[in-house]
Amino acid sequence: MTETEMVEKFKAFVSEKIPEAKDVDIGLVNPIFGGASRQTFSLELNYVLKGEPVSERVILRREFESGIIETSVNTEFDAYRAFHQTEVPVPRVLWREEDPKWLGTPFYVMEEIIGCEDKHMLLTVPPFDEVREKVGEQFFRIMATIATTDPAKVGLEGKLESIAPEECWKRELDYWEADADKNELEPHPVLRAAIRWLRRNPPPPAQKIVIVHGDMRAGNFLFNRKGEIRGILDWEMMHLGDPLEDLAWSMNRLWSWSEPEKNGFMIPREEGVRIWEEVSGFKAEPDALFWWELFNSVKSVAIWVSMNNVYANGLNTDPIVGYGGLWAMDLQRRIILSQMREIT
Repeated sequence: MTETEMVEKFKAFVSEKIPEAKDVDIGLVNPIFGGASRQTFSLELNYVLKGEPVSERVILRREFESGIIETSVNTEFDAYRAFHQTEVPVPRVLWREEDPKWLGTPFYVMEEIIGCEDKHMLLTVPPFDEVREKVGEQFFRIMATIATTDPAKVGLEGKLESIAPEECWKRELDYWEADADKNELEPHPVLRAAIRWLRRNPPPPAQKIVIVHGDMRAGNFLFNRKGEIRGILDWEMMHLGDPLEDLAWSMNRLWSWSEPEKNGFMIPREEGVRIWEEVSGFKAEPDALFWWELFNSVKSVAIWVSMNNVYANGLNTDPIVGYGGLWAMDLQRRIILSQMREIT
C-alpha cells in the first residue's frame, strides 16, 4: 500500500469514526523510522466539528505484513489504555482497528506527545546532558511502578496469559530459543552456548508475578529539555512475569555501548538498581539478576536474527532493519561473550 493510498483510506476511517466531522483531511505525514515491530506515522489530522476547525497530531501504528516480532496491536492498545492517567505516563489512545479493509493490517491510533525526544543518545550532549540523571531517576521509578501495578486495577485482568512464578524463566527462554530456531540463516554458537548455560542454571522463582513491559529501555520513552519523561512507549511485548526481567533488559550494555558506566546514558547501574528496589519493594539479588541479564542478551540476539531473516528474504527492506540485524547483533554477541567470561 502506498502512502497516498494509506492517507485516503485513513481519512475514510476517521470519517466513519467521527461521523459528525466535516472536511476530514490529513496535513503533514511523517514516517517514523527505527521500529522493528510496527510501521509508524506522525499525522496532522484536520476536520471541522460543529462549525469549529480542529487540528491534532496523532500517531498511527500499523502492523507490518512481515513483522520482526509476532505481536498484536491489541497488546499495545490495552497497555496504553490501562496506564493512561496513572503514575506511568503514556499517550492517550483513540482507536483500534483489526478489519483489513482499511489499511490491510491491524492498526491503532494515539495522540502524539509533542515537544519531546526519544533518541537516548541525546542525553550525552547539551542541553540534555544536564538532565540525564533526572531522567534516569524517573525511568527506574516508573519501571518499578509498572512492576507494582495490580493488573486488575487497570483493566488488564484476563488480558494477559497467567504464569506460575517458577515457570517465568522457562516460558521466556523457550519462546526466544524457538524464535531463533525458526529464523536463523547461519549457526550462532555464542547464542547456543548462552542458552545451554541458562538451562543448566535456572533462576529462583519470581518474587511475584507482575506486569512486564517487555522492552523497557532507553530509547523507548519520550523526554523533554526539563528532564521530564512524558511517555513510555513500545508496549508490544507486555506480559505477566518476573519483575527482574524488565530491570535486566534496561541494563543491556547494548543501549549504552559507548558509555557502559551509565545505564542507558542516564545513571550508574548501581543507582538504578537502588531506586528500583526502593520503589518496588523487590530485591535484585545479583545471581538472579545476572541470569535475566544473560537471558535478555539471548532475547536480543533472537530479535536481530529475525531482522536478518526478513531483510535477507526481502520481506522488510527498511535499511534500519538490515543495519540493526548486523550491527546490533555483532555487539550483542560480544556482550554475551563478556557475560560468559564472568561465570567461568
